[in-house]
Amino acid sequence: MTTAFDTIRRFSALAALALVVLGFVASNAITDARWLSLLGAAWLLLLVALWVPIPAHTPPFNRAVVRTGVILGSVFVLLVVQVIRLQVVQSDRITSRVAVAPNGDVVTNGRLLNEDVRVRRGRITDRNGVILADSVQRGAAWGRVYPEPESGYVIGYYAPLTIGVDGLEASYDDVLSGTAAGSTWERWQRDVLHRNQQGADLVLTLDAGLQRYAHELLGDRPGAAILVEVETGRVLTLASTPFYDANRVSAVTSSEASAAQDYYATLLADPALPLIQRATEGLYTPGSIYKVITAAAGIDLGFTSPDRVYEDDGALDVEGRVIIENNRPDERTEWTLAESMAWSLNVVFARVGLAVGADELTAYSQAFGFGEQLPFDVPLSESQVASEDDFLDRLPALADTSFGQGQLLANPLHMAMVAAAIANDGQMMRPYLVERVVARDGTVIDQAEPRTYRTPISAATAAQVEEMMVGAVTTGYASAASVPGLRVGGKTGTAEVEGQEPHAWFIGFAGEDAPRYAVAVVLENAGAGMAGSQVVGRELLAAAIAGAGPGSTSASVQTAYVRSFSRAGGWPETPENGILDHAIRRFPTRRTGPSEAVRVGRARRIALAPRPGRRDAGQRRDRGRGRASS
Repeated sequence: MTTAFDTIRRFSALAALALVVLGFVASNAITDARWLSLLGAAWLLLLVALWVPIPAHTPPFNRAVVRTGVILGSVFVLLVVQVIRLQVVQSDRITSRVAVAPNGDVVTNGRLLNEDVRVRRGRITDRNGVILADSVQRGAAWGRVYPEPESGYVIGYYAPLTIGVDGLEASYDDVLSGTAAGSTWERWQRDVLHRNQQGADLVLTLDAGLQRYAHELLGDRPGAAILVEVETGRVLTLASTPFYDANRVSAVTSSEASAAQDYYATLLADPALPLIQRATEGLYTPGSIYKVITAAAGIDLGFTSPDRVYEDDGALDVEGRVIIENNRPDERTEWTLAESMAWSLNVVFARVGLAVGADELTAYSQAFGFGEQLPFDVPLSESQVASEDDFLDRLPALADTSFGQGQLLANPLHMAMVAAAIANDGQMMRPYLVERVVARDGTVIDQAEPRTYRTPISAATAAQVEEMMVGAVTTGYASAASVPGLRVGGKTGTAEVEGQEPHAWFIGFAGEDAPRYAVAVVLENAGAGMAGSQVVGRELLAAAIAGAGPGSTSASVQTAYVRSFSRAGGWPETPENGILDHAIRRFPTRRTGPSEAVRVGRARRIALAPRPGRRDAGQRRDRGRGRASS
């Protein structure tokens, strides 16, 4: 027969269970103090639930044993509940818990970080087997070394105890540390029995010889130089200047930490912003290289063709906005679209853009990848058509955008892929940097395969734009990109930075017959001429075609390349002409370690702070009036 006390006991048990479940469900929303309060209330209810009546004739000692057992049993149940909460419910939260130390450093789970540096991370090599990152033992810890300074910053850095992890070291952390490999049983042995852990190796598409050569070509000029395979999307060079020494950032022992943090602080304070990788993080006004997209849209829609004749008498009035043409090589007033591409005539491309219309120009730009982050092994800054939704609704803004001004921003790697798409029958491949993942025993765990990202234009349209870009090299302003014996196509782009020297773009492709490689080069403050960016692009293309085999050096790459054209007697000159505007706007998300969160925030403020001659994209609406964009 159920008594009133039995009912109370059942109710108490249910109430205790409800409090525990509530605490688990709201685990991330309540403080530890409130959880302990819930646990205390649940313990009192559990005592009531376990408090069984004892017959009156039970000896006092037995009675005390029963009561003590009930109390100890209830405490044991609470301990089990607390262990479940810590080990299961709040495991991720505890693992990633951070705090700010009195000195301002961000302190994370020290035991977890100590485990990280006891792992021998996988090796990273270029496509020819040149070691780009390796692990070396430093006492009980494994540190990272980057033998190729010109490629080290592309890999990123590994300093979990001090600064954090960045680049490929962060993107492929699970692979390099070995936590992503093995069966469930193997992972259990590693985690519970602490078996030795080794990461897998990465083989990159990067060519260390070409990467070194790209840096020789760039010199100390800020900018970027990207070289990709047209038909595959493999990235062979990803050069950015200025850059940092990854060896000086990576630290795994306390003796290395101070020097690494001091060096990192100097990088953050450097006005040249060496922590920004221009090739992947940079965003620049594209100038006239965007004209290839305007032309592609007009041809694909049937609004124009390479032999279509346009009037350009030196100026165009668009609702009171007068576009002055400074790029005409002579006083003619009629020009074909192909000639306009070669001589980069702003008036003609403004006419083409106005005919295409805002919606279609935006749609084709988006088809080429504007407005979204391209898939890649490290985060890329997102190219944009406009920062204001209704910007292109205004005809003057549409005209400016059509020849590469307005609120356009473009990422250098993205523009290399645009050039590659035009040279690849309109197919834009997915760019990739990691060729394969290899286990320590040589087993290939994952092999990258070339994949089409999208097809923004038809093959017929691509062929016509490609031919116009070839014409720009053979007869137009891109003539400095010409390589004897090779079929080269290209487009220059320049825009003005107020109060500073102009920056210069070049995108192009080359091959013996069909295009094999595509390039994008941007030089900050390169001066009033366009030849600088063309020379970098031209030499990279020629060096890639000449070949850079295993163990090649920058000198051997250059020698092989020079032999391919030296009989022609030198390079053609190009007119000095054009204006470019540039902007760097965003950082990719970083995995941060101690001290990193505060410092990255500081870096963002440095990077985004207004500088002389730089304006926010929304303030650039009326810039470029009366100026050339070639």
